[in-house]
Amino acid sequence: MRNITPFLLLLITMTMASCSLVKTAYNNAPALIAWRLDDYFSFNDAQKTKLKLALQDVHAWHRQNELPRYVSLLNTIHDDLSHDVTAQTACQRIESIKSNLQTLQIKMIPMIVEIAGTLSDKQLQHFQKKLEKRNQEWKEEWWQETTEAQREVRLDKSKDFAEKVYGNLNDKQINMLKQAIAKHDIDPAMIYSEILRRDEDALDILKALRNPATPNEQKSQLVRGGFERMQNSPNQAYQAYIDKLTQQTCETIASLHATTTAKQRLHAQQWVEDYKTPFTQLQSQ
Repeated sequence: MRNITPFLLLLITMTMASCSLVKTAYNNAPALIAWRLDDYFSFNDAQKTKLKLALQDVHAWHRQNELPRYVSLLNTIHDDLSHDVTAQTACQRIESIKSNLQTLQIKMIPMIVEIAGTLSDKQLQHFQKKLEKRNQEWKEEWWQETTEAQREVRLDKSKDFAEKVYGNLNDKQINMLKQAIAKHDIDPAMIYSEILRRDEDALDILKALRNPATPNEQKSQLVRGGFERMQNSPNQAYQAYIDKLTQQTCETIASLHATTTAKQRLHAQQWVEDYKTPFTQLQSQ
């Protein structure tokens, strides 16, 4: 089901501002994910029942097996924040996060195969319209008419996130972000082309999963292949572009962190602690 499901479980919690909210969001993740997926597919009652049970199983597995990995990674990041880091270290942490999400994707494959096999033509049409709407929203958010406008949006988003982590940035740090963004412009057309490729890939996979003559193992491989193409695009130009962009992001992270004060680093460590604490507590619930 495209890349919607695997990321929600993490993103829901990472937007919360307190320990109690993180715990509440995580404990209710199956219902929240089911609601979000229903918006994309308009499930019938039988599908909703299957989805609910499958998500509860994944959630129990995730609590037992994945939360300890999250806590371990957060401990590592907490330690990183006490000193300067290299771009290589920043990229390693990003890869660790991607690895955790890929593990979740793989765990969800049986659920995707089961539910997708019951989708109707009407539901696939509904899904396609939802993707088109989401794509239009992406263009409105990221594809501005001028390079200057794109840079302004990226600076605002980068500054907002950095200040969530470090607290208020000073003028020198904001200017550093501005220069880094100006040095590495994004290519909205390239990114949008990949979004459309993924949409087509997802729809093709969902249609193929409805064939009752196809063995479940082959269906699982179809979904796994779709996830793999999300991580490593068959469009070599796009993959080279995104790899370069990721490296540039890692360099910016390391450069910004090197400018932070002791107070800002303590703020960042507390920000990590605000997630590590509830994740640790959730393991035993």
